[in-house]
Amino acid sequence: MPLKRAEMVAQRVVHMIQEQGLKPGDPLPIESDMYETFGVGRSTLREALRVLEQQGVIVIRPGRGGGPTVGLPDSRHLASTLALLMQFSDTPFRSVLETREYIEPIAAALCAQNGDERVIDGLRQSVDAMRANISDEDTFLYENHRFHELIAEGARNPLISYFLNSLDWIIDGARLGVVYSQASRKQVALIHDQICEAIEDGDRDRARDAMSEHMRDTRAFFERKHPRVMNQALTWEMYGQ
Repeated sequence: MPLKRAEMVAQRVVHMIQEQGLKPGDPLPIESDMYETFGVGRSTLREALRVLEQQGVIVIRPGRGGGPTVGLPDSRHLASTLALLMQFSDTPFRSVLETREYIEPIAAALCAQNGDERVIDGLRQSVDAMRANISDEDTFLYENHRFHELIAEGARNPLISYFLNSLDWIIDGARLGVVYSQASRKQVALIHDQICEAIEDGDRDRARDAMSEHMRDTRAFFERKHPRVMNQALTWEMYGQ
């Protein structure tokens, strides 16, 4: 299928951003300059910019002194796109858990193998922060996401990182009404500590096995405490930007 003109312009804007080495927050050229550069009219350019804004590539600030600036696409944008695809295929929450159960142990093993000291320090800080604030559900959810985000980063595989972080935005279940008791939070903190210790020791097999146990426990928790959620079809509005 041939690309729409606006999509072609969007691709050229991305190329321009990379070619000029623009960083997040840097302004794009003013509209009149872009009309001339890309040889298109206002409506085509604005449609192209809307496409890029939806993908997180740019941020459009309204008002005087506003305009498009360079953004930074992240895993939440992919989570939104995945949720849209899952809605049209009636994908249940169970499928997200199952997919993560296969991939996350691989990431933990790679993280232990790579031994990135900054990642390891972050994992230990996350475990300590979760334990110190176990009564605070907001802190628990934040540190839970941070821990798994660091694991994915430590794998040093961009595709694993993007995909796992996107699934992690979905899997906390908060948008589906899932509540984590203090006992369940303590269990998560305990297994996070075991995973962290294995990674600190550089033991990829132990890290993989501990993460596998964590994923099985997570699935069992949902099946026991939130069986309705397991079969609930995911929708775009739950995770859209």
